[in-house]
Amino acid sequence: MKLMTSKYNRSLTLILFISVCLSVFSKAQTPPMDTVKKQVPEIKIAYGSQPAWKVSSSVTAVNGSDLLSPFNPNFTSILAGRIPGLSVVINGSEPGNEKTNIYGRGINTFGVGGTRMLVLVDGLEANYQDLVPEEIESVNLLKDASATAMYGSRAANGVLLITTKRGEKGRLKVVFSTRQGIQSADRLPQFLGSYDYARLYNEALVNDGKAEFYTAADLDSYKNGDDPYFHPDVNWYDNVLRKNATISNYNLNFSGGDNVVKYFVMLNNIRNSNLYRRTGDESEFSINGLYSRINFRSNVDINITKRLSAAITIGGTVVDKANPYSGNTDGIFRTMSIIPPNAFPVYNPNNTLGRNSLYSNPLGDILYSGFYTSNGRTLQTTMGFTHLLDFITEGLSISGRVSFNSWFLSQSNKSRTYESFAISKDALGNTVYSKFGLNTSLVGSEGASDQNRSTALQAFLNYDRTFGKNDISGVLMYNSDNYTISGNNFPSKHVNVSGRATIANSQKYIGEFSFSYMGSEKYPKNSRFGFFPAFSLGWIVSNEGFLSNSNFINFLKIRGSYGLVGNELYGSPAPDFMFEQYYPYTSSYYFGTGNTSASAIVQGSPANKNVTWEKELISNFGFEATIARHVDLSFDVFNRDRYDILVQPNSTDPDFMGYTKPYLNQGKANNRGFEGKLRLYNDESNSLRFFVEATAWYFKNKMVFSSEAIQLYDYLYQTGRPIGQPFGLVAIGFFKDAADIAASPRQIWTNVKPGDVKYKDQNDDDIIDQRDQYPIGKTSLPNLTAGLHLGLKYKGFDFDMFFQGVTSRTITFDGYYFHAFQNNGKAGTIALNRWTPETAGTATYPRLSSMNDDNNFRYSTLWQRDGSFIKLRSVELGYTLPNSITNVVKMDHARIFISGNNLFSLDHMEGYRDPEIASGYPATRTFSVGLSVQFR
Repeated sequence: MKLMTSKYNRSLTLILFISVCLSVFSKAQTPPMDTVKKQVPEIKIAYGSQPAWKVSSSVTAVNGSDLLSPFNPNFTSILAGRIPGLSVVINGSEPGNEKTNIYGRGINTFGVGGTRMLVLVDGLEANYQDLVPEEIESVNLLKDASATAMYGSRAANGVLLITTKRGEKGRLKVVFSTRQGIQSADRLPQFLGSYDYARLYNEALVNDGKAEFYTAADLDSYKNGDDPYFHPDVNWYDNVLRKNATISNYNLNFSGGDNVVKYFVMLNNIRNSNLYRRTGDESEFSINGLYSRINFRSNVDINITKRLSAAITIGGTVVDKANPYSGNTDGIFRTMSIIPPNAFPVYNPNNTLGRNSLYSNPLGDILYSGFYTSNGRTLQTTMGFTHLLDFITEGLSISGRVSFNSWFLSQSNKSRTYESFAISKDALGNTVYSKFGLNTSLVGSEGASDQNRSTALQAFLNYDRTFGKNDISGVLMYNSDNYTISGNNFPSKHVNVSGRATIANSQKYIGEFSFSYMGSEKYPKNSRFGFFPAFSLGWIVSNEGFLSNSNFINFLKIRGSYGLVGNELYGSPAPDFMFEQYYPYTSSYYFGTGNTSASAIVQGSPANKNVTWEKELISNFGFEATIARHVDLSFDVFNRDRYDILVQPNSTDPDFMGYTKPYLNQGKANNRGFEGKLRLYNDESNSLRFFVEATAWYFKNKMVFSSEAIQLYDYLYQTGRPIGQPFGLVAIGFFKDAADIAASPRQIWTNVKPGDVKYKDQNDDDIIDQRDQYPIGKTSLPNLTAGLHLGLKYKGFDFDMFFQGVTSRTITFDGYYFHAFQNNGKAGTIALNRWTPETAGTATYPRLSSMNDDNNFRYSTLWQRDGSFIKLRSVELGYTLPNSITNVVKMDHARIFISGNNLFSLDHMEGYRDPEIASGYPATRTFSVGLSVQFR
């Protein structure tokens, strides 16, 4: 481990040294700035770029400069709401353990089908969640078949292209920036204090026909707080979590170049402590929760000869993470959500840690039970070249690149037991201590490692030439990539030949054809390759004579596309290489009269010799326009028909046949929707400059065919419904009294009482059971997402604000917070709205019970909530110092700013939880101040 780290650090030092030397060399040869040629704006597309007017496929881009305001270590979270068609789902916020998923135009597969998008950094797969905005040039979402066809069987879930910054011709530019911030929990679950807990627990016992447990004297002590050891009132979140945690970021980059070398070199460091409490003198057993990451990048372009150029791309991260307790702290939050507030004090009268026979002490677990550390290293290295072949014919060139990507992780998990004590009183009133656990030394694993490696080889034949009014361009490329994952995972490989041909006439009419012929080792040899074609057409209407002189419609392009792409991703429980017959299950049998069994094997699922990838036909129609020179507008509608989804033949092969069913390419799904973007802005010459950018996108999917088993009732079928449609019981209120119970259908799970949840009998058989589960609510992935970006500049001041909103989404209140007194647990404040005979007309929570309730906490509409929200994702106010000040200290530019992230949320959660993060480490808000300076 130390040897590998040492070698890695030496390699990193060498890389940065070479890059800086190249930058200094280039600085000496830098021509004046007025000789720098302005580049024509281009859009990144599959394996290349095109002038924006020439793009006839559906591509949406966001500039890296627009992503600088949000302060978040997880790059994916920054993208939430900013790119039409890109859904970002945030499920966690613990530093270094953020849980985010991204989806392009929603989900259009089910079962074992994979939903992961193809994300490429500088054209190759790499770790993207740890990127920082300071190294990003642009992020482009490729959405339709024409944009993604060159990626073949990996394209059906959408493709995200992330392009990092490269040097530009000009003098050496040095930029340094820093941010210092604090984070706090945005919303913590609110549990009952000891007085309300005891009062309601007595009520629950009475409801169950039992005697009250807490006496009037107990209730007085809880209410007055005069006996903190034997009548404690503990808020475990307050004792385990700090009010604030720190976050800081430092960034330094160099860029510039001349006719020979252009370079961009960056070094970035972010440090984010977490909210876990630490007292300060337990350093042997505990550790400050900290996430630290160094990002480095060195992108160098070299003109070797007049026709030959080279590009070197080096990027990576050094990540160190430390957590108390263990690598997964969800257990701590689970414990804090269960322990009643009066179970035991945090510390006993003699200052030892408290506990009881059921629960350990969460603070003790944080401080004394050990710690987890991990050290991750990533490195992406690409060497490319381009050679002009204009001596053969004008516009012809060849290029190629070789890439190596490595990810390494070492982990250490040290644990120990510690002493804690339950307290009670003897007959004389003396405090008695009952010991649990022993103080032991740290033990555990260290140096466990995982390593992933990938290599890629790509070769291109490029052509771009103008013949009179005709612009003709094309690319033909070969790609071979290999992925090796440590452990028992199978390596994977892709080989493909892809191409694109584009013709544009008079800058009015555009036609494009693209394709991929791709193969994967996942499929039989005789059907390992597939052909994925697509085409698109565009018409720039504004260049026609009847609009060419219009002062209102400055630009109008109409475009449409159609094509075929694939999805080769599938997961558990579908086996790898399912075209082979497996005998994977060890078993045993008894033979003769003895008691000894003999080992045997049994047949696994039958081989599927015709297994293939999912296929999707995508049609897309859209337009882009500029109106009155100050309004940019774009709009797309799409339809995606996916087929050959892997499903088990439950409709034809019933379970009683007694064998493991194979996965067959029989499933079908459909997804359709629209996207729009509107941007208003004024002239840059105005002293007061502003922009307003609104984005919105909507999708609606459905399961067309899933080969599901025959159901007794039509409403039980998933087919024809949205993918992931939840099924549950429809709650129609609470039972009023014994007469209401007698007149209602029988609910099979328990003997119901007044105040229990009453469910709808869907099939009118006078019984409430699993056959009454109905499609309820919506999926957790929102169908409609919108973003609103506002910017303002006046003299030296600038202001930036971004909102994100989602709707057509359902979430469920479940878990310990919402299920009062279950499994000897506590109760949330939601239980205050419980049913009693006096509150029967206004109650929103069922009657209380001290027993585990099989009726009231079933999955039903009672626990569903509208998951819509509007969040202020980021806001920033900055001031750029005037030249009269910066010139004194030889600076070109200096800016100070204050910012905030996730400052508020408008939602339907009634204050109980965050609408995105349901449990575990809480969502956080961040306030920060920063400084950015630039030198030339």
